[in-house]
Amino acid sequence: MNIIKGSEQVRKAARDYQNYSSDLQGDQDVRDYKQLPLEVDPPDHTALRDLLNPWFSKDSVAKFEPEFRSIAKGLINSFEHEVEVTHELALQMIVQCLGVVFGRPQDVEEWFSWGPDTWITDEDGIRHGDHLDRYLKKTFDELDENPTDDLFGVLNKAEIAGRALTRKEKYGMANLVLAGGRDTVVKLMSGSLWHLANNKEHLNKLKTQPELLPEFINEMVRFLSPLPMMHRVDVAATENKDEPVYAWLSFISANQDSSVIENPEEIRLDRGANPHLGFGYGRHSCIGMHLAQLETKIVLEEWLARFTNWEVLSDSELFFDFEEYKFIPSRFHNLHLKLNT
Repeated sequence: MNIIKGSEQVRKAARDYQNYSSDLQGDQDVRDYKQLPLEVDPPDHTALRDLLNPWFSKDSVAKFEPEFRSIAKGLINSFEHEVEVTHELALQMIVQCLGVVFGRPQDVEEWFSWGPDTWITDEDGIRHGDHLDRYLKKTFDELDENPTDDLFGVLNKAEIAGRALTRKEKYGMANLVLAGGRDTVVKLMSGSLWHLANNKEHLNKLKTQPELLPEFINEMVRFLSPLPMMHRVDVAATENKDEPVYAWLSFISANQDSSVIENPEEIRLDRGANPHLGFGYGRHSCIGMHLAQLETKIVLEEWLARFTNWEVLSDSELFFDFEEYKFIPSRFHNLHLKLNT
């Protein structure tokens, strides 16, 4: 497996779609369509991303701050002595905010039922996407009969290059915005509270200087690398092959590259310029980055206002299985906290 490592090399490959193409289909075990615009190259990528940009721009997301804050307060004020953060706070916050942004509050309960990873794993450890397939078909069938102006309603009527989107293209775009920014933001929120439980100096500083929260969140995105790697088709290696040969862009290696980031294994509140690739890089950088940052900022502001300190309980399930970076949690299956108001 070809893994591209280091800040400079990952940036170079991420820009070079002629040699490292995004024209692929991932998750073939659970879907038979591409996530769009993630899994296409220009010019289709540009046209498809332009359909979503108005919903995820910094200004568009910012107008929802009062509603996001109300959601966060409602969740956080319901916690008293203990809380399981990944589901009861992070996932709930994420899906409820999506309901606001997408204009589909009626779907929030179903989205939450899928869990942090969207795909459901059965008792034999096999993933499936039957629930998502049923949801997408039902949703777009209803929109054909009763058009709306919410996000999916707009996609259902959208055109690119003078033609209507196909049903599979609609599924691909809906899939991306439902699955993306889900487990990754759960990890960001959970990881932030995990770190502050273990670093009282940072906790006290953020409580007295909440203006440092955006920099702290930026640093946690770098340190955690919520999406550690992403694959591309290695065009040269695939030539004359029956199956695509993939190259993996290692964002986590870029975020731990000591040639561009001083003492990258440390979490610092004074890092300043932070050239991380935690949201990807180039034309395929995370379209939901502004949403993720605002959701996390509001959660941390409201959390710090309510709780004095907290500790990680022993029944929490954290995984540290990045081979080269054992000090970075790879996943928070659950984060159980004891709370002090």
